[in-house]
Amino acid sequence: MLLVNLSLDKSKINKYLSNSLLKEIDNCIVNNKKVILYLNKRWEYSSLICSKCNKLYKCDNCDNSFSIHNDDMICHICNMKKKVPKNCDNCNSPELQKVWVWTIQIENILKETYKNINIFRLDTDVVKNKKEKELALDMLKNAQIIIGTKMITTGFNFEWVWLIWVLLLEQELQIPKYNTTEKVYSNIKQLFWRWWRVWEETRFIIQTFISENELIKDIVYDNYKEFFIRSINERKLFNYPPFCELATIEYRNTDAEKWLKYIKKIKEKLDINNTDNKINIIQNPNYSKKYNQYYYKIILKWDNLRQFLSCIKTDIFKDSNLIVIFD
Repeated sequence: MLLVNLSLDKSKINKYLSNSLLKEIDNCIVNNKKVILYLNKRWEYSSLICSKCNKLYKCDNCDNSFSIHNDDMICHICNMKKKVPKNCDNCNSPELQKVWVWTIQIENILKETYKNINIFRLDTDVVKNKKEKELALDMLKNAQIIIGTKMITTGFNFEWVWLIWVLLLEQELQIPKYNTTEKVYSNIKQLFWRWWRVWEETRFIIQTFISENELIKDIVYDNYKEFFIRSINERKLFNYPPFCELATIEYRNTDAEKWLKYIKKIKEKLDINNTDNKINIIQNPNYSKKYNQYYYKIILKWDNLRQFLSCIKTDIFKDSNLIVIFD
């Protein structure tokens, strides 16, 4: 497994397509072999990285990278907000860049660059059901360049893959969950071992703007023991599983007034039963709206949440829009 530093190896075509990648693609095309370009998701958060010292901007309160929204840096865990700085606070360089890439963007760039090459994008926009999956399998047989998300590691088998290239690993680090690094490590290793077993000549390369990141080094150099020790120490420090129970209460409703009233009722029940304030109740001040439904989350942390949540057991049974998810 090799590592390419995007800060030192940018092509003129696009900053997310390194010169090393383009050379490898050309070599595969000449030899009529397949290329897989991997992104964890078809669409992701934007990050802020210093091009000079490779600093990745993280929240002061959480072990989570800031997401960039216009001129603001926002943490999607604690909602801390800061203005995007003009200069790096580590090296004072003005070369701060917003990093954000998605599957359709890469597909369009490559189709413009390789006009006569069969390029296929494999993500949830293309494959939504069993019938579309069957059609995708036929198209994959003739594709030389495949741009895929995590679904490419499950249920798709094709031969003559010479190159697997992870386009931008730091995008996965933006997912605001306590076990993000664990999932990133697992996803990349799953991708690697799948084709290493199938085709022994496959080359596996990760490109990134943050080549000194501890997680990326652990993946590239297969330092699972160091990764595990660091991860378990962080979980103990911030009191995350397996050192506590973690549950997320989700509620959704198309009616904004009913939705808000119900959320207040649930929160009051939780507070009343949390008499000694032992349970950490994290109420997200923001909400989201998807498919014309209002969504809201309350996160709970404690040693025995199942016993505590019996106070809203009747509400859970009565309303299918109220869901409790244990981690």
